[in-house]
Amino acid sequence: MTCFHLLNMIMMIEHCNAFIPPASGSLLHQCSELACSQSQNNEITTIQSNRDISLLNQWANENKIRLSPSAKISLTTGDDYGISLIKSSKKYESILSVPKDVVMDSEYIRREWYEYLEPALDYIRESGLHESALNFVLMVRILYEYNLERDSRWYLWIQSLPKTFNTGVCMDDVELDCLPPFALALANFERQQWEVFQKAYEKLQETPIFVNRVNDELSLWAFNVVMTRCWRYAQDSDDGDDDMVRPIVVPFGDMFNHKEPPNVVVKDSDLFDSVDFVLASDTVVPNHHHDHHHQGQEENEEHSVGLFLSYGLTNPHRFLTVFGFCDESMPEVFSQLLFHNPTPELIDLGCNDRSKMVYRTSDGGISTTVWDCILYTLLAQVPSEQEEFYSAHITGNMEEKLKFHRKYALEESLTLRNHVEATANEFRDFVRKIDFMSEDERALHPRLELIRRHNHFLYRIFDKVRQRIDNRAQTEVKRRKEAQSNN
Repeated sequence: MTCFHLLNMIMMIEHCNAFIPPASGSLLHQCSELACSQSQNNEITTIQSNRDISLLNQWANENKIRLSPSAKISLTTGDDYGISLIKSSKKYESILSVPKDVVMDSEYIRREWYEYLEPALDYIRESGLHESALNFVLMVRILYEYNLERDSRWYLWIQSLPKTFNTGVCMDDVELDCLPPFALALANFERQQWEVFQKAYEKLQETPIFVNRVNDELSLWAFNVVMTRCWRYAQDSDDGDDDMVRPIVVPFGDMFNHKEPPNVVVKDSDLFDSVDFVLASDTVVPNHHHDHHHQGQEENEEHSVGLFLSYGLTNPHRFLTVFGFCDESMPEVFSQLLFHNPTPELIDLGCNDRSKMVYRTSDGGISTTVWDCILYTLLAQVPSEQEEFYSAHITGNMEEKLKFHRKYALEESLTLRNHVEATANEFRDFVRKIDFMSEDERALHPRLELIRRHNHFLYRIFDKVRQRIDNRAQTEVKRRKEAQSNN
């Protein structure tokens, strides 16, 4: 029988409706406490100032970036900002348009600087991180522009960037020790990636793009800027680098925060002169009307609606370790079921599609794909029925598949329950581990509260799934007992 196990691997996000019938609505940013100081010889070795967005609109106007008069930059929490709509607007209305000459495109930078970058890119390839190489290219550009200070075209945008992050690469040993295995695997990969990038950067010495005033703090900051404030395309090139992921940074566009479902979508193509952010649907901004009996006259107070992009689906561990936040509004989360050496049939059933192998967060609903893969695994003990079930799946015979699910409802429920309960208990234990720490100890590790929130969020979901499985199993036991007594 195929067994489940955890693998230390990157969990790629794929968008696909997972439930039959569909569930409702399928589905940046705070690093270590970086000091703000200068060395005694006045070389820039650390992040120099606090986040400053006061001149961002001015910079946008100077660079022909167009923000709709119906939108504005807004403070969300703490030192985090977003973009809000302040006037009701129609679907496809442009919220933000950023000219392509302002965009930092890693592929274009690679081509421009290739003679300087080649030794570093070769090192990254030899280190097994070729797919991430363009992240490094973007990091080099960020460091280069940062070092130019006011001579950089992007200076005021750089000043608007966060100076601290809560990402996995910034977590200390105590914080990492409170991460569940999937999140820890991602955090370790981020750390590995950054360390390789640091060594690769040293290979740029004696080139004009090397900044010799970079220390770990500044390097880590630049790495986080790239990882949290860009999005990535599949590379499509003519020079053999199709397997590299192509990240781009869209200044000002990086102000959009994440939420599912998003109310803003991106229009972008290599053929376009700009990257445009448009409304995904008609959006109403409510006005608050004060009672004129109390105010003496009717008064309208303008409200706003937050505008959001989607950073990807179903993977809360990615949001925590790569972006540094916990999204508790997700409609679905990955089930964390992995199959060791899956057969082609299991792959056809969807076992490797993490956008389908999901649980619904609202009520613990279990996707059809999860049940299909569990049942197919169990039917390995009855090869003839396993073949019939797979044939029904391939031909789209849902009624025949349902007959198998009804027949083995108890067996597949008990099998899945083992994994769900173990996973839920794991999240619960990490929550308790943090709770048992003293206030002084927790204060020394500021990301523990975020990690606790993440673990508790997932515990609640997996516990809902467990309860749903228990109800299904109890119903099936009752049905079988009744059928037996009738016989």
